[in-house]
Amino acid sequence: MSSANIHPERGFLPYPDPLLELPSVYRAWDELGSAMPELLKNDDFRKALLDMHQLDPVGIQDGPELDRSMRLLSMFANAYVNWGEPVNSIPKNLAVPLWEIARRSGRPPIASHASIVLSNWCRIDPDGPIIPENLKTLQNFLGSRDEDWFYLATVGVESTGGGTGVNLISCMEAARKQNIDEVIALLKSLSGVIHDMTFALERMYEYCRSDIFYHRIRPFLNGWSNEGIIYKGISDEPKVFIGGSAAQSSLLQVLDAGLGIDHTSTHSSPFLIEMRKYMPPGHREFISFLEAEPSLRNYVKKEISAEVNRTYSECVSNLEMFREKHLKMAIHYITDQAQKGETAKGTGGTEFVKFLKTAKKETNDTR
Repeated sequence: MSSANIHPERGFLPYPDPLLELPSVYRAWDELGSAMPELLKNDDFRKALLDMHQLDPVGIQDGPELDRSMRLLSMFANAYVNWGEPVNSIPKNLAVPLWEIARRSGRPPIASHASIVLSNWCRIDPDGPIIPENLKTLQNFLGSRDEDWFYLATVGVESTGGGTGVNLISCMEAARKQNIDEVIALLKSLSGVIHDMTFALERMYEYCRSDIFYHRIRPFLNGWSNEGIIYKGISDEPKVFIGGSAAQSSLLQVLDAGLGIDHTSTHSSPFLIEMRKYMPPGHREFISFLEAEPSLRNYVKKEISAEVNRTYSECVSNLEMFREKHLKMAIHYITDQAQKGETAKGTGGTEFVKFLKTAKKETNDTR
């Protein structure tokens, strides 16, 4: 039943496809989104946002309209705060509707993986596959092939791993019924999917250049500083929220939960738990559901079948390889681009090398 929170083929990507425009009463949001790249390049975005009439989000319907509104308003907030001279507040005409849209979305009022990746695409061929070549972004900041590819290559990883949740539920059910042949078949399938996810991840290098990412994409994805940001019209108390991070993807946490990979280190566990707050509620509920079930690792430990052990270990090995490739990619895009003496942290604010190395080791230790 909990698998109803994800699509059997798309996984955590939305179904139906993301909405292309809001109702006409909210056209001002769509128009500002279309103009944002040019406004940012000309340093006119903050003025344009301040001049925008405050709209009441009460007419926004749950589902695709809510997702589109959350993407637009949260990306406006990130652009307003993170590009240009430092500011300590978000103006009322944005802060008030964003706060309400975020409350209804069940997520903090800042751009996160769910908005900038999961619902930030449309298909070029409406009947074609959800792969980067057949996708366009719906919203970007400065706009470039590099920025678009950063989002779309990540969508490609999510799409490739779309069936993992349903696979894990089926595998757990087969284990409960002691159906060894079905467990083996499902684990083999899962191992292949995780392997394909790694190839999908490495496609990032094709069109997203590291210097462009570091200097023209990454700044927009940062969270608020420790001093916080005031949401005018909401509260005079500054709020601190974490920036967009790959750790906000539910896909890997679902694999961890289903395979029984425990992240117990202080360098991994607290951050992974915190990142769930930035996931859509149904996604984090699905992770919790899997965690509450007997894990496949417990089943494998009791099962004397060498083939079960082998196929399970293949899944874990492939997941470790995915994390290894992600670690190398993060170093290439962040650490190698940082200025001498600069502390390179992820957009989530973490010492990402330590976090990713720890998560990788904990995955390997599961074998």
